[in-house]
Amino acid sequence: MSFVQFIRVLSKNLKWLILFPVLIAVLVYFLTGKLPKEYQSATTVYTGIASGYGITSNEDAPRADYFSISNAFDNLIATVNARQTMEDVAVKLLAQHLLLEMSDPLILSEKSFNELKTTISEERSLMVVPGNFTATVDRIKKYKKSSTDNIVVKLLSDQKSHYSTALIAKNLTASRKLNSDFLDLTYKSDDPGVCLNTLKFITEVFIDKYKSLKGSETVNVLKWFEARLKDAAGELNNSENKLKDFGIRNKIINYYEQAKAVAIENETNETDYYKELMNYEASKRAVARLEDQLESREILLRNNNELNRLRKELGIAHEEYERAKVYSNTPEKISKLATKVDGIKQEIRVWVLQYYSLNNSMESVPQAMVLENWLKEILIMDGSEARLQVYIDRRKEFDRKYNEFSPLNMQVSRLEREISVAERQYLEILHGYHLAKLRQQNIEMSHNLQVMDTPVFPTKALASKQNLLVILSFIASFFLLLVYFVAKELLDNSIRNTQRAEELTGLKVFSALPNRSIDYGNLQMGRVENTLLDYAVSNLKIELEQNPQLGANNYLITVISSREMEGKSYAAQKLAEKLYNLDYSVLYISNDENMEDAETDDRRFRTLRYDITSRLFSAKTEENLLPEFSRVNRSAFNFIIVEIPAISVNALPNQLIKNSRLSLLVLDARRSWTASDESIMKLFRKAAGEENKIMVWLNQVAPEDLENMVGSVPKMNRSAARPALKEEEEELIELDEETA
Repeated sequence: MSFVQFIRVLSKNLKWLILFPVLIAVLVYFLTGKLPKEYQSATTVYTGIASGYGITSNEDAPRADYFSISNAFDNLIATVNARQTMEDVAVKLLAQHLLLEMSDPLILSEKSFNELKTTISEERSLMVVPGNFTATVDRIKKYKKSSTDNIVVKLLSDQKSHYSTALIAKNLTASRKLNSDFLDLTYKSDDPGVCLNTLKFITEVFIDKYKSLKGSETVNVLKWFEARLKDAAGELNNSENKLKDFGIRNKIINYYEQAKAVAIENETNETDYYKELMNYEASKRAVARLEDQLESREILLRNNNELNRLRKELGIAHEEYERAKVYSNTPEKISKLATKVDGIKQEIRVWVLQYYSLNNSMESVPQAMVLENWLKEILIMDGSEARLQVYIDRRKEFDRKYNEFSPLNMQVSRLEREISVAERQYLEILHGYHLAKLRQQNIEMSHNLQVMDTPVFPTKALASKQNLLVILSFIASFFLLLVYFVAKELLDNSIRNTQRAEELTGLKVFSALPNRSIDYGNLQMGRVENTLLDYAVSNLKIELEQNPQLGANNYLITVISSREMEGKSYAAQKLAEKLYNLDYSVLYISNDENMEDAETDDRRFRTLRYDITSRLFSAKTEENLLPEFSRVNRSAFNFIIVEIPAISVNALPNQLIKNSRLSLLVLDARRSWTASDESIMKLFRKAAGEENKIMVWLNQVAPEDLENMVGSVPKMNRSAARPALKEEEEELIELDEETA
């Protein structure tokens, strides 16, 4: 829509755009005349969300981002506006009021007190515990839950009650103060005491709920960690008990230390064994050499039973002595065994000296020295042999221990691995539990909401909104009505003006006629119509000048319409009258029942009426329409105008249309162009042929849509307007009679 069209719509509907908003504003003024006074109280709560300090806070920690802070404030405001918060506030407010024995302006006005007393009378004793606010709140909650239709439920759902959760939420405003850590809360009410105490309860309830909500975030986590920690501790204890029972059954104190000790002892035993074996072999060789030197006496001595007995005893004593030393027996026992060995040695020495008294050997070595050496080596060899036997026994003992310890290694490793896994699991869960506890404490410290500005009792009522509502109602109704008119204009799919008529039909415009059925005030519609008729005649003259072969007489014009009530009779008659007034002779033929055959005194303008019969559909010229046409000298008329019935309800006289010089399609500008019109138009073109000139004549056009043809529509002054309007009213009456 162009600006000119917008201004046109605005000017055309200006009276409604002023009158309707004024009426709405007056109505709002009277409806809001008895609005109750409103009081407002405010409070400020410090949240510490953006810059608060907690256990996990430090200077190097990254600052919280904008979105997380915004989300935290959204959660906080959502907690404030939660339904459960509103319900708890309403219950506490009701409990406070029910505990009153008489009205208190700081809590409840006298009017509200009397209303509450009237509303709750019998039920009061069931809900009130005198002097105990907390017990009263609990009783009210229980009474509310006792049924779905009781006085508490009704009060909480009544939109006019001070205890309505919806009303509390509506009158409460919660917002963050700029980019700070502060949250502003304001509340409005028609009772100053209710306003103050409701805001106090809101602050108290939402702070408790928010702390509980933030704390509950870690409660479930802590419970899970505690349960898992208990299970992990049980698994760890079971694994440790398995290892303990295994050690008891197998007499193991420390498997790895014991195994290490056994390995070290075994290695030491092997080393000592091979050392002793070398000593034994050396002593054995020495004894053999010395025995060769002692010859036969040695044989006698060796065969001596007593000496052999002593040697056996000495061997046994040596073995006991060495075994006592290896197995770490008591010093007294070792000393006793050593004394026994020495005693046997002395006894053998005595026996040897008694039987061998030779002084020298065969190699000139003293016999005593040889015998002494032989005895010494014999003793050494016997001691080595005894020690070797002990080492061999130790070998067997170590083999037995290895057989016992080797299978236990895998079992001990498996049990220790099981303990290690259980211990790591336990420590991980314990670490998570400590982190959860730390987060819980941090949340409790960092979300410690505090009231900075306590709400005060409102002493002055807020300014009335009556004037604002009146202004807003006027502006809103004005713009809604304007939008309606603009939308109506934009959605109007009627033909309206000559431009759209040419676009829709594909025909050139012959002329137009104004809408005479509406009173346009002081607009000179008669003058506009006369101008448009002049425009039509000019088109005819141009047609005659461009086609001189047509001649000046017998110019046949057919006037048709696709539908009835398009105004073609009025248009054809006005065209005929206009041509007659311009000194043309005109013959006007119509099927209008209201028209009669007539002729002017100068016989230059004649009207004839015909009936719709079968002759119409087969007529080739106007002569076929009238039986008495032979009495009319058609050559005496310059223009012959024939009106044809609506094509939508009557058959089209094809030959008559084809033989006419000009066909005028009359369209009502107030209606829309439809698919049926398009079909009729195709039929009309086919019947007319190429030689025939077809033009559209637009009727009932609004004055503002005629400006492209006549310019601005002229207006009358007040003195000349009255007779002209009277004349136009008479013309309108005639028009109604003709179109009826």
